[in-house]
Amino acid sequence: MSDKVVVRFLKAWRGYSADELAGFDVEVAEGLKSKGFAEAYEKPKAGKTATAKTGSAKTAGETGAANSLAEPPGATSNGTEGGEGNTGTDDDAKP
Repeated sequence: MSDKVVVRFLKAWRGYSADELAGFDVEVAEGLKSKGFAEAYEKPKAGKTATAKTGSAKTAGETGAANSLAEPPGATSNGTEGGEGNTGTDDDAKP
């Protein structure tokens, strides 16, 4: 099995967006780096995360994470937005 090199894209390339990570064969990774599309990616060292600041974490209620699965205002239990005549089916859908 060939070795893969992980790169971080600096700009879009063939369906990849900037800041995405992907693994390629060494030759492909070198080509992407030489043309300015990507740079070598090294996994950050453990213990040095940006979110590990003391006292900066919010509870689920403060961030709204607990409500992320709640239905939006006006939505009905069948997943459709409220309104007259909206049965939740798409009768105009093309086969």
